[in-house]
Amino acid sequence: MNTTEQFDFIDDLIVFSRHPDPAWARRNWVSLNGTWKLSHKGQQQDIRVPFPIGSAASCVDFEDSGSFVYSTTFDYPGLDCLKRYELHIGACDYQTEVLLNGRSLGFHRGGYASFSFDITENLFARDNRIEVRVRDSHSPRQARGKQTFRKRAWYVWYDGIAGIWQPVWIEETGKSFVERAVVRENRASRTVEVSVSVSGPAGDALRLEAVVTDPSGVRRTFSSDVREKGDSFSLSFPFEEIGARHWSPEHPVLYAISYRLYEVNELCDIVESYFGLRSIEVRGTSLMLNGQRLFLRMALVQGYYPEGVYTPLSYAVVVKDIDMLKRMGFNGARIHEKIESPYFHYLCDRMGLLCSYEMPSFYLGSKSCYSAYERELREILSRDAMHPSAILWILFNETWGVWGVYRRDSRTRKFVESMVALVHREDPDRPVIENSGWEHFDTDIVDFHHYLGTSALARGLYERLASHDERLFYGFSVWGVIDFYLNDRVTTGTRKVFLESMSDVDEKPLFLSEYGGFGWYGTEEKGSVSEKIETYTKDIVASGIFCGYCLTQLYDVGGEVNGLLSFDRKPKMDLERIKRINGA
Repeated sequence: MNTTEQFDFIDDLIVFSRHPDPAWARRNWVSLNGTWKLSHKGQQQDIRVPFPIGSAASCVDFEDSGSFVYSTTFDYPGLDCLKRYELHIGACDYQTEVLLNGRSLGFHRGGYASFSFDITENLFARDNRIEVRVRDSHSPRQARGKQTFRKRAWYVWYDGIAGIWQPVWIEETGKSFVERAVVRENRASRTVEVSVSVSGPAGDALRLEAVVTDPSGVRRTFSSDVREKGDSFSLSFPFEEIGARHWSPEHPVLYAISYRLYEVNELCDIVESYFGLRSIEVRGTSLMLNGQRLFLRMALVQGYYPEGVYTPLSYAVVVKDIDMLKRMGFNGARIHEKIESPYFHYLCDRMGLLCSYEMPSFYLGSKSCYSAYERELREILSRDAMHPSAILWILFNETWGVWGVYRRDSRTRKFVESMVALVHREDPDRPVIENSGWEHFDTDIVDFHHYLGTSALARGLYERLASHDERLFYGFSVWGVIDFYLNDRVTTGTRKVFLESMSDVDEKPLFLSEYGGFGWYGTEEKGSVSEKIETYTKDIVASGIFCGYCLTQLYDVGGEVNGLLSFDRKPKMDLERIKRINGA
């Protein structure tokens, strides 16, 4: 079966082409996207949900900070008193309270994680009124990524967004229902292990079935024992029983899986999902995918879209972005300073594009800021850890917001270390980069950024890295960082790789996770942008010290006009030449 046929099969089986979260889909769902009322400072306008406040596609001209009240009315015919109903919001920036028919359902804090509320007791067949009350600001103490923390866009920080920016929908379940599932590959025993959490009224006798459908359409059912007051189930099945084939960018093989929960032999809930079998691990100085050495050829992707800012006008825009990357010979994307939607990651899964998760930065730390970051990170871990295309976590970038890590005994250092431990504990199958770019102290991959102005300077840097030049690896000082920025040494120098020690240099992979930036960063290198990309990239590969590279960037964003494509996705250079460069 070819890849296109597999996509059609998966889409037909799980109705992925329409559901907002293909990794966790029920067939009985209703979209609430569309035209809502939006009130702000005594004014009211119509807004198109889920396009965020601050975007042209939203059709509102309000500023992106302050208090906002969304409202709409809807009917829900076919309401069943034996069912349970959940309201889902894909993402809403930043502090959110949801009310249905005058009653508060609850609160959520954070701009990137999905959240939901049980609306069973408040939902009527007709004339329901929902309100979503949102407050957002330019505070540097909230995770905001590249959204400006000043009044206006500046340097590499762009205009902000606020409010709902991912789909809103209602889903129907049974009184007992499936909450979450974790699928893991056990290569040692050659089995697939599934752990499923369920919820329901006390005393119910529950049984779980997992129906696995392979890419050829063959279905197999695996059943649990009956559990009294059961709240979790574990299933395992051998590779041989599902004709196991590994997921990779070249062969993005996906298996459909349907979780069917029975209560006293009556089917009460069905969740449809999928999984891909793949392993990612650090082995010495190499990154291994399915036991084979992996060389990353990535481009930086910031997740900004024409008219919709954080939200594409359609998923076809995302499909085109991924297709363009693959056509240019890239096998991955570093998703930068943004958590993308579940649908984005589904498209990476099915089209075969490796990617990263990267938590958006805050810029001034505090106790409440750390707490909010941890809570949202946990929510994202719970939602997104199932995607085979996502292969690593990046928690912080270039020390933004976590300046206190320079002191071993600081509260900030302890916080960052605890976040690394959290991800290792909750998602042990992916490596973690604690602070992308430099100044590492607790990382699985030693990544590095440079925007040096000539290829000769870059080659000199690689020689110093290869020879373990201590002046490059170690010797951090605050004054050195201040000098780096105040005297604009970005194109002539770099910051230190490690904070206190260079003991990891022979034991972990080295990844050049940002370079290039041609067209925005100053450069003295002769030739066209394509020629510069070719020279710098060949030198990276020839150095033999890296497990991969990430070019800045796929498309222009804001004032950063250094993309391979313009912001409206028009090629700025010969894409076949970029493919040949990556192929080399």
